[in-house]
Amino acid sequence: MMGVASKAIAGCFALAAFSVAVIAGLASDNTAATILTRALFAMVACYPVGLLVGFVCRRVIEQHLGEPPETEETGSVSEPARQSAESAEKAEDVIVV
Repeated sequence: MMGVASKAIAGCFALAAFSVAVIAGLASDNTAATILTRALFAMVACYPVGLLVGFVCRRVIEQHLGEPPETEETGSVSEPARQSAESAEKAEDVIVV
């Protein structure tokens, strides 16, 4: 199943390749036909690469969101909580006269 994000990433890759090819062609003083032909080939070649990157990104995000968060051992009190409980007990001893 192709997601919208994968298509958007592929489109961005293709347009970036087209832009780079046009700028490189203009910098090297190529003819307009040569520049546009090479830019179109670059765009067509980079679209599948962008789809692949989009699929990989989508899979990584799905795996990340699908896993439960890592938790500490259940039933054990962490050190900051233990210190807070001890200070509360000391405060009760001082207040009670």
